[in-house]
Amino acid sequence: MDLMEFWFRSRVIIDELVEKFLKETREWEVMEMSKYIMRDGKRFRGTLMFLFNGALGGEEKNAYPGALATEILHSASLALDDIVDYDELRRGMKAAWAVYTNRKVIFVSNYLIPTALNIISGYGEKALKISVDLWKDTAVGALKDMYGKDDDYVRTVELKTASLFKLPAMLASFSSGKIELLDTLMEIGKNLGIIYQIVDDYVDCVTQDKDNLVGSAKQLFSLTTGRYESYVRLKYNEYKERYIQLVRSLPIDGEYVDQLLALPDFLAFGLIGESGIKNKIF
Repeated sequence: MDLMEFWFRSRVIIDELVEKFLKETREWEVMEMSKYIMRDGKRFRGTLMFLFNGALGGEEKNAYPGALATEILHSASLALDDIVDYDELRRGMKAAWAVYTNRKVIFVSNYLIPTALNIISGYGEKALKISVDLWKDTAVGALKDMYGKDDDYVRTVELKTASLFKLPAMLASFSSGKIELLDTLMEIGKNLGIIYQIVDDYVDCVTQDKDNLVGSAKQLFSLTTGRYESYVRLKYNEYKERYIQLVRSLPIDGEYVDQLLALPDFLAFGLIGESGIKNKIF
């Protein structure tokens, strides 16, 4: 199974997990808004949970809670980001706040976040503590995204985005019973998340007027004084090399090696292809 097939298969499973979770939500209004917030995601982060868990020899069902919790947290973070950024669209439809109002989305997000952390608690106290710390990192990253200095660009990216890539990689060490690999997996998730966000910011720099850029994309443009292509190419190769070295240090074999090694290009080319821009950095 190649990485594309693995992702398609994982999306189906994660969508089923999300649907089951929503059906078990007893408050109708909470369920309705949660369903809207969690609709039509790419499920990349949940897929990472399956991928790393499988690569480490874990049973797939043991990764279900972590994949679901990761997607809940990611969806809640996007809903809150849209409020902060005044983004009226998300995945081709109105953002949740534009449909249900800011207050309701904040309230529902405050329901989803502890619910996800409670799911994660099933992996044990240590997994929960790390997850709470990672969620705190996303909050700091959101502040840096809005008010941080251009020179802190990579740190901003690590906190705001890579934290939720570190999460499923970290949880896979618990679901697979390979806790001794925890630190390596966290570092792998960090590098992958930085790669993802740098390319995402590159896409924004190419497709948007410089006066409309916000957050880390604006920081990238300012940091490079508009000459962002060579910087993105350099950083992409730097973090991809680190990622590959870490993956090769893991005790895995078979098809998972090729799938894991293909992840950086898979995510980067996916973002660029989705945007419809001409690839100028690879």
